[in-house]
Amino acid sequence: MNEKNTLEQSFKLTGILKKVLYKNEENKYIIAVLENDQKICGVYFDAQIEKIVGEEIVLEGNWIKHKTYGIQFEFTTLVVNEAEMFFFLTKIVKGISKKFAKELLIKYKEEELIDILDNNPNVLLKFKGIKEKKLQIILTSWKKFKHLRLLGTFLSQYNISSNLINKIYAHFLELDNLIEKIKENPYILVAVKGIGFKKADEIAKLLGIDKKSDFRIKACLLYSLKEHCDNNGNSSISKDDLFKLLNTLLSFTNEEKLYEISLLDMLAQEEINQTIVNRYSPSMLYFAEKKILSFFDMRKNYKNPKIIKALDKYLENKKTKLKFKLNKEQKQAVKLINEGNKTLFLIGYAGTGKSTSSRAILELLEEVNSYDDIITIALSGIASQRIADTTGYKSATIQSLLMKYKEDDFFPYKVLLLDEASMVNSVMFYKIISKISNDCIFIIVGDDGQLPAIGAGNILCDSIKFELAPICQLTEIHRQNNKQALTTIANEIRQGKIPKYDEEYEDFKFISVSIPNHFSNKNTLNSYEYSNVRIDNTSNILTNILNISANYIREYYNFIKNKNISKALTLYQVITPMKAGILGVININIQLQKLFNTTKGKAYTTKLYEYKLTDKVIHIKNENMKAQSMSMYKNASTQFVEKRIFNGQLGFIIKLDFEAKKCIVLYPNDDLVVFYDFDSLNILLNLAYCLTIHKTQGMEYENALIPMSFSHYIMHNTKLLYTAITRAKKVCYIIGEEEAFKNACTKIQSTKRESVINDLLK
Repeated sequence: MNEKNTLEQSFKLTGILKKVLYKNEENKYIIAVLENDQKICGVYFDAQIEKIVGEEIVLEGNWIKHKTYGIQFEFTTLVVNEAEMFFFLTKIVKGISKKFAKELLIKYKEEELIDILDNNPNVLLKFKGIKEKKLQIILTSWKKFKHLRLLGTFLSQYNISSNLINKIYAHFLELDNLIEKIKENPYILVAVKGIGFKKADEIAKLLGIDKKSDFRIKACLLYSLKEHCDNNGNSSISKDDLFKLLNTLLSFTNEEKLYEISLLDMLAQEEINQTIVNRYSPSMLYFAEKKILSFFDMRKNYKNPKIIKALDKYLENKKTKLKFKLNKEQKQAVKLINEGNKTLFLIGYAGTGKSTSSRAILELLEEVNSYDDIITIALSGIASQRIADTTGYKSATIQSLLMKYKEDDFFPYKVLLLDEASMVNSVMFYKIISKISNDCIFIIVGDDGQLPAIGAGNILCDSIKFELAPICQLTEIHRQNNKQALTTIANEIRQGKIPKYDEEYEDFKFISVSIPNHFSNKNTLNSYEYSNVRIDNTSNILTNILNISANYIREYYNFIKNKNISKALTLYQVITPMKAGILGVININIQLQKLFNTTKGKAYTTKLYEYKLTDKVIHIKNENMKAQSMSMYKNASTQFVEKRIFNGQLGFIIKLDFEAKKCIVLYPNDDLVVFYDFDSLNILLNLAYCLTIHKTQGMEYENALIPMSFSHYIMHNTKLLYTAITRAKKVCYIIGEEEAFKNACTKIQSTKRESVINDLLK
């Protein structure tokens, strides 16, 4: 908060809540006014504050003088001045009127009703309007209300937001005596997403937990190990590095013996695992990568019968259908499968014909398998659709396939092709192979020149390095004519070369917006003058981005008008390395929204964005969501299904329902209409006119534009630039500073990830 002066303390205040002036959705801090115009402020987590407008409330707290807003009452507690049970029945339980709530409370004293809810709820079935279903709603609500209030009262003193209190409650739903368990070992809270070790450590300190407690050391050890793996993509770590992380978080020196004791105990309990001497891994990652090694090792010794005896003649006959003559490398890929290999890595850089080779392999396998026994999969919906389009075979996202067959031992397919394998981390790869039967042929297609997977592990690169299965490497780039250089330029960048970027090409356009005499200016101007020069140039880059983007507005709306939303979403994409700044995702999204969305209707505003009808959006967190198929939605169905919506799915806002406080988003590739609460938009959705390079990985767009500025210097390297450029299918624009582009082309950053597989095999 801003500066304030305390006038008096330990006051009580009673009044009728008139209006909520301000509410922060994240931490539930509110500013409101009573009917006598007294201002109040504080954190309220029991229910939505709007629900108690018009009610008499009792507050405890201090009078303060706010620098801007004057005298206010800052409350530490806020309760509704009515029977708690009346508040619960009318505000928390859906469908109970004030009249019926009063009837219950006339019949029973509050203590009696609490006893009934706790010990003999069937008594309530005697009341008119209460059936089994209604009683279950009441009991479920009562249990949550009762426990959540107690938990909230306990945790709010440690500056934990209501959002986190709800998460803690949901995480430990089945745990009895939760408050006592937290008092005994507050480090159990580290398991809740959003509460790190530091926050749990603050609570532990206030509760008087010994700083050398076994709870503290073990919690820090496990947290450090997992965070290191998640943040760096590693699945193992050396003991020295692990102990350095512990020293930093625990503020210890020379406590290695203490760490060793906890480490040995956790190894014995298999909470963590040792890969080799002095290297450790979280048990989940260790288990996943060990199983992956076993999977490949087992399949090496078994082969299928040869499919086609005269393969060259077969491929010659297929040439007309494929409309492409396979080169020597591509024929080798088909040959490896024809000879009976059950597993194949098909590796190739941009433009080397991975899709054509995949189709040729699948058509060969259809000689001995039915069409329905073959499926292709990819991490994103768009990548899944693309592999379906290029091969002609059925496709699904990895997550949807896993969900569909979660109750089955194996996928019911004889052939499974995984595309964009560089995006798949260790845990996801393990989930796939654990569902592949022994007689299923598994083809892994990927580009090891792209960014590695988000999350721990380096499966594609490790598999190539240790030749875990037969590998076919495609290296020959296919160009249709001399005016098309996109794949050539991308692959030269991948190798750390500066391509011929400033020539006339059909599919690659470099628009220079550079600072004249850049290095001279940097050396001669003072920091203020140079900063202004940089800002002016960055603004010029943004202007050019908007000018080029405007050329796609008509085509974008034609697709929307013709109800081809999928084409609209992938027509044009701005891709930038960073989120902040003039050329960051947030600002460019706001500017592009003004261009692409001139809808006049009411918008819903969050702390980052304003959301409008027909906005292009991206889901940013794996989450189970309330959804319908498009046909259900069109028919105004009242039925819903729960669907897993995955990080990176592109959608289109088709309705903003201000009465129900819902944002309704169509995901065309998945035939899903998803219903978002307004309150959740900030954590589940972003605008998607501009995306980070990492968010576009595995995606493909007809046209892509990449800003290039020294302000993004820290993010410039060959892998990032290669990944960004290869997102474009038709035309790639690069707009910005030539020297920054040249620097990015030559800044080779090899992906060095420590992994369980590397530890075990090196």
